[in-house]
Formats: sequence, C-alpha cells, structure tokens
Amino acid sequence: MSIKDTLAGFIDNVGLADAFNVQHDDPQKARKPLLDGIRRTREQFALRGSEAGKTASRWWQIKNGVVALTVRIGGETVDINGAPTNHLPVDRFEAFLEAFEQAVLNGEFDDELKAKGVGRAKPRGAAKPGHASPTGGRHPSNDREDWDSLTWAQRQKVSALYRSGKNPDGTVIATDGYRPDAPLID
Repeated sequence: MSIKDTLAGFIDNVGLADAFNVQHDDPQKARKPLLDGIRRTREQFALRGSEAGKTASRWWQIKNGVVALTVRIGGETVDINGAPTNHLPVDRFEAFLEAFEQAVLNGEFDDELKAKGVGRAKPRGAAKPGHASPTGGRHPSNDREDWDSLTWAQRQKVSALYRSGKNPDGTVIATDGYRPDAPLID
C-alpha cells in the first residue's frame, strides 16, 4: 500500500464537508440591529423638539408626558416586559435606553432576537425571504455577487428582466443560459 492510498483514511468528504459549511448563529450580529435602533432612538429623542427630530420611522411617541415605545426589528416587534408596546415617563426614558442597551450588550435579549430570526445562521445558498422561486431559490438576488451594492432601481430592473426570462444584459436565459452577474443594460 502506498502513502497516497493511506491519505483516504484522513479524508471525510461527507460528514466533514457538512460541518465545514455550517454557519453558526452570531449573537453580536443579532444584537447589532437592536443596538443601532437604541442609538438612533437616543439621537431622535434628544432632537425631539426640533425639525431634525421629526421622523416617520421611530420606535417611540410622546403624549401627555408618557413615552410609548414599540421596538421593531426586521418588520417584527420585540417584546419587552412581555408587551409589544411599553409606556414610560418622559423623564425616565433616557435612563431606560441606557439600561436597555446594557441588557442587549449582556445578551439578555438574545433569546427574543433568535425567536424572531434576527442573526440566525442560514445555510449557504439558501434563498432570501420573499425570493423563493420554482427553480429552487434561483434569483439574481441570491446569485448576483454585487446585489447588495446595487441601487433600488437597478435591483428592480434586474428582477424585472429575470421575470421576463432575461439576464441583466438583456440576453434570453433559455438560449444563452442563466448569467446573474452579467452587466446591467442601460
């Protein structure tokens, strides 16, 4: 038996390949949208009396000296104290945000974030939510390398071309093959 033949004893292309491809949940990644939202809320609350403080998408509202706080991440509401909306005195809101931020940093909301799917590991090649297709998840948003850097209008154009059976450069998928990274036509 040659040394080359013994190499097969080291290799496990089934079990170890699966272990290699697993992406584990990342608590830091899951906490980031919540921490960013707390920071944004703190900034908005500090500017609440000015024109700059008027924004349509914020987690809080003030009425009669009371703040109503509804935390939304990825289109879902994160319950605090068992409720989707919590009410606090205006003069205690900033202290609450500090404590809330510390609780998130300490991982005390990791279970809630995981239950909402924030930061959940996805198998490689999985379709993005809302982009399932009869072709097994094939869509330019899943397959195009620069998808995240495209503008909204460019994404719309690529998606429209794909729905009509064309690549981003206008060539027909049925005759020229699927080329999601083709340059976008003007």
